[in-house]
Amino acid sequence: MEEERKKIDSIPKYFVFSEYELLFLVICIILDISEYVITILLQPWLGDILDIVGIVACLLMFRLEGVVSLLELVPGLDVLPIFIITWVIWYYLKRQVKQTVS
Repeated sequence: MEEERKKIDSIPKYFVFSEYELLFLVICIILDISEYVITILLQPWLGDILDIVGIVACLLMFRLEGVVSLLELVPGLDVLPIFIITWVIWYYLKRQVKQTVS
């Protein structure tokens, strides 16, 4: 029992996700992957509509940090996984605030 507790305590806290953090990450991964698939297989204008949907979703999920997702509108930056990068920034800043408060 003590050995299991030591193993759990040795896991860095950055790799322990709550349910909604994991849900937000899955949504961002789906948005980024579907953006690549839709623009390659279908019409490019569908990718632009998906960009707008993703930006609105990021603004609703991440509030102020969701502004980073506006980089999707910059031509040429569509190849970057902006929604995942937005999640990483949000997650990192959230953990920083928790550490400062604790």
